[in-house]
Amino acid sequence: MTDSLGFRKKFGVIAPSTNTSVQPEFEAMRPRGVTNHFGRIHIPNDPIRNNDDFNQLMDNIRKQMLQAVDDVMTCQPDYLIMGMSSETFWDGLEGSKKLHERVEARAGVKVSMGSDAARAALQRYGAKRLGVLTPYMPVGDMQVRRFFTDCGFEVVRLKGLNARAPC
Repeated sequence: MTDSLGFRKKFGVIAPSTNTSVQPEFEAMRPRGVTNHFGRIHIPNDPIRNNDDFNQLMDNIRKQMLQAVDDVMTCQPDYLIMGMSSETFWDGLEGSKKLHERVEARAGVKVSMGSDAARAALQRYGAKRLGVLTPYMPVGDMQVRRFFTDCGFEVVRLKGLNARAPC
């Protein structure tokens, strides 16, 4: 049955519960006939002071992510978007591919991840050398560097902003 408001496409989107940007940004970009349906990855809003805290954040995301996928899939979206970035870069290109496969198998629909989108855009425009800015602690920055290096890019500069809270 065609959805009355999402007659062109229904997107399921998952994002950490602490994130306040993804949902309003998606709504602002939404064309007529497309609807966004959010599932939140429940995580505590704990401070992030160092690599250990960042690793704990990642563990919290991993523990709840597939439940958020299951929750949002109950509205039967046509496509799933992972409205988050850190986990999609983890363990390099191979880790990103494994995550993509795992989430797609769980969701039963095609999945879009930030790491895939960044790689495709950079390749499309012929980028070879990158400067990268992240909100992460050094442990997260290492993962981003590894991902882009695995994709064949030279990361000439990477600056982590050491965000003090999950976003």
